[in-house]
Amino acid sequence: MRKTHWISLAIAVLVTALLAGLEQRRGYYFLNKHPGLSHRADYTAAFFMQRLEWAMEDARFKVRGKRKPHPDVVIIGIDDQSLKELHQWPWPRRIHARLIRALEKSPPKALLFDVFFIDPFTSDLAGDRDLVRATHDNPWVVHSFYCDLNGDQIVNRTPPFPALEQAAHQTGFVNAVIDEDGTLRDAIPRLQNEGPRYLLSVLGASLYLGKTPDELVRDMPLDAQDHFWVNYRGPESTFVYVPYVYVLNGTLPASELAGKIVLVGARATGTYDHYPTPLSKTMPGVEFHANVIDNILTRSTLRYGGLRWTYISMIVLGLFCGLLLVRVSAWAGALWALGAALFYAGLSQWLFSVRNVVVDMAGPLLTLLIAYGIIIIYRFFTEEREKRWVKAAFGQYVSPKVLEILMEDPSKLTMVGERRDMTVFFSDVAGFTSISERMNPDELVVLLNRYLSAMTEVIFEYDGYLNKYMGDGIMAFWNAPVKQADHAERACRCALKSMRRLNEFNVELKSQGINPLGARIGLNSGTMVVGNMGSQQKSDYTVMGDNVNLGSRLEGANKAFGSSIMISEFTYEIIQNQFEVRFLDRIRVPGKAKPVKVYELLAEKGALDESWQKALALYHEAILLFVDRQYPLARQKFLEVSTILGQDKACMAYIHRAEAFMVEPPADNWDGVFEVKSK
Repeated sequence: MRKTHWISLAIAVLVTALLAGLEQRRGYYFLNKHPGLSHRADYTAAFFMQRLEWAMEDARFKVRGKRKPHPDVVIIGIDDQSLKELHQWPWPRRIHARLIRALEKSPPKALLFDVFFIDPFTSDLAGDRDLVRATHDNPWVVHSFYCDLNGDQIVNRTPPFPALEQAAHQTGFVNAVIDEDGTLRDAIPRLQNEGPRYLLSVLGASLYLGKTPDELVRDMPLDAQDHFWVNYRGPESTFVYVPYVYVLNGTLPASELAGKIVLVGARATGTYDHYPTPLSKTMPGVEFHANVIDNILTRSTLRYGGLRWTYISMIVLGLFCGLLLVRVSAWAGALWALGAALFYAGLSQWLFSVRNVVVDMAGPLLTLLIAYGIIIIYRFFTEEREKRWVKAAFGQYVSPKVLEILMEDPSKLTMVGERRDMTVFFSDVAGFTSISERMNPDELVVLLNRYLSAMTEVIFEYDGYLNKYMGDGIMAFWNAPVKQADHAERACRCALKSMRRLNEFNVELKSQGINPLGARIGLNSGTMVVGNMGSQQKSDYTVMGDNVNLGSRLEGANKAFGSSIMISEFTYEIIQNQFEVRFLDRIRVPGKAKPVKVYELLAEKGALDESWQKALALYHEAILLFVDRQYPLARQKFLEVSTILGQDKACMAYIHRAEAFMVEPPADNWDGVFEVKSK
């Protein structure tokens, strides 16, 4: 091949690789369990790619058109006619009770209320009681609630008023997953709140099919975020709507709804929640749930073809440009490129309409368009270098991570720091010096890199800022550069997950004949100075201050108590309602005159088993006895705790101290502070 052919092929390969990288970032932010972090520079490009994919997915809905919905999914609409005849809104609860009673003789399989009954109806409490009784008498009645979410965890639930919630056999959440372009495409079938909670429509399908909600969810083609993609049957009013008042006055016999899934929801002007969908600008929320039920009953939920398909398609189309189009004229190349684009679009539409499979279109088609465009430009002009030169010039002065922050917000790179309440994280491998002496350098480097990679993944999972590696040590912090109100909680969850990940890592090491690693973590919260610090030649985004130093000292102080995760009293004050901890001592660390209370972080709230709960109560009794200088009794209590937990190191430390004080009691003026000698 001629030099131009080689260069054209190189251009096509480069374009394909770059767009594949963007697709990978898009997958990271939008297809996996990673939040979209708008402070990252690559997020903008990933969001651009995702918006193109969303637009092309929506276009496929429009090309496919309307589909016939499942005949057993019916909506009782709170419409304008019903409001006119029944007057006031919201209606007294006795009206909803009448609806349930009207359906009792020929009941549906499920009656789902996409209507909130949050507070008692103070002007008609008797009506509330009627609704409670009607709900209690009929297990096919399902009420709804709304909740605030943290990932797939419910953090704040807004249930029906207490009597109704107690009477209801089931309640389902109605939260909608709105994509960042404002369109509703996905559904969350299940959330966690001290056990699973299910989407209202999943509960309806469960009653209809006679399966448990968990069975249905396990059978769904969920994506990596545990969402499923809704295959909309059509725009609003695709499903059968029955005016609410028709059921009450008998215009529609209850027998017409027998054995079906019936949803109750608002569609009157100004009364309902509505969402843009791929086929509608204002679809009522109740019809969204009807689409979800239809998808479950007909097993027609959309399935994602996966990034592997995308990468293969991009490679094929990129090579098509680099090997073929360069050999023909510009006009002939344009026709070939158009033909390839139409073929790929037609194949994507067929998979969508016939197989219910969504494959990415933006990445492959952009590969074709961009690679062809650049190759054509190259044939008439020289290769553009300016942008890469500028990027290389900037890269000489800042680290890659600081460069990303500069691209997002250059003001963050000022040499002047700012004071901010933060949480700092220090970890270190226990006994690393002795470990290093037993291994040759190559093995040691491999082991350390594997360990640091595993721990770094956990830090990134909880949105921590990885500040630096210090040999086998790690320093990270939260609440900078992006503010995080829950920085202490994030750091604690990260520390616990790090220990769990270390246990998994040690299983891998054991299978390879390598001795397991131990680690210690220290956490402290407080005011710190954060900013871009360094010289004119090189700078780094980091934190400094007494509270940073204290966090470092706490990591080392674990050795005195045999603990794994030590937190300061300042961190404890923030997270005490979210985590299980135990008091360790009041200590004075090197370089600090003022003592500080320290605690061992044990688990998330409510995660301790019965033996640990029993031991923890005895442990706190022992601490009180020790503080009261009743050393023999304290020693006995600590022995009881250690018996339950099995040679608990913190207890053993106190037992040794109690035995020493029994022989030689401390001075009367001893302040009870334990002096940590080593750093």
